[in-house]
Amino acid sequence: MPEVNLAGRCGLYCGACNIYRAQRDDASWRRRLASRFKCEEEQVCCNGCRALTGDCWGYNCKIVICLEEKGFDSCYLCPEHSGNCEKFGKLAAGYLNDGVDIRRNLAERAAAGLEAWLERAAEEYTCRSCGGPLTVGRTQCHHCGAPRR
Repeated sequence: MPEVNLAGRCGLYCGACNIYRAQRDDASWRRRLASRFKCEEEQVCCNGCRALTGDCWGYNCKIVICLEEKGFDSCYLCPEHSGNCEKFGKLAAGYLNDGVDIRRNLAERAAAGLEAWLERAAEEYTCRSCGGPLTVGRTQCHHCGAPRR
């Protein structure tokens, strides 16, 4: 069964998030992210969007806060996400630059169901060469260097 905590409320697959992967896969990457974001290494941590604690990177995420205020679990349940939500629109545009269409992901999740979507996302973000996890925005596997399909 897929890890439900990795179903980002915005449509991102948290298992492919740079913060999530750096915490688990590469201490030097984690240090570089901490330097880039001007924070402590320990702050570059997350357990997935559905398992946020006060220590998690996404704890103060504007999307999560907005959803909790409105009583929704995910953006696709909110009637504003399809075009009227400025927060979601900015986030969606940013992820498109990294090759991720979170609008499409949310539509697929709504159509296929959470478990099926998580299985597809986990497969999409698994390196075909080494079997390691892939990351959003990278053109190659950070484990073996193989190009992303």
